[in-house]
Amino acid sequence: MKFRIEDPAKYEKQLKTFLNVTFGPETVERDEFYRCDALGFPDAGKMLRIRRRGSYLAATYKGPRLDDTTKTREEIELPLVLPSPGDSAIRDALVERTHDEWSLFFKRLGFTPTAVVEKTRRRGLAIFGERHFEISLDSLEGLGVFTELETIAQEGDFEESREAVKTLAERLGLEGPLVKSYLAMKMEAESNETVDEK
Repeated sequence: MKFRIEDPAKYEKQLKTFLNVTFGPETVERDEFYRCDALGFPDAGKMLRIRRRGSYLAATYKGPRLDDTTKTREEIELPLVLPSPGDSAIRDALVERTHDEWSLFFKRLGFTPTAVVEKTRRRGLAIFGERHFEISLDSLEGLGVFTELETIAQEGDFEESREAVKTLAERLGLEGPLVKSYLAMKMEAESNETVDEK
């Protein structure tokens, strides 16, 4: 689940007190999204992207949302370049070349690049109700600051996982969940038109 955060410092302190969450360092994530109308990307609620975070590069497929109150969806992430300490010019060149090759691969399959979303993200891990959560604090220029509460749902575990996320959000006093992706939010901000996501 995703929520807008008006006071990030207060929220971070709350997480530390309530769940002993300590956020890691800031990372910049650059997501490049691809469209293919014939295959229903993104109009059927599916997304294909290439994400870069430092020297980490991955291709991700996201399926349609599974419900209207959370952002739950099937997600398959394939690492293309694994992170490495001590980034270098050679490492950067490897990441760029791999990105370009995968971008060309997607284009040959009929996909076209449509948009880029860049955010600064800090991640923290928590245990709540015997379930592991990743809690992120995201900052996007022109859109604001957001938090995402995420847990992994195994097959047959969807309802329990969804309720666990909702319960954690309530305990943190978070209200007004946002189901739109950052991509849709960015497109709406740039066009002043509503983007309908499935």
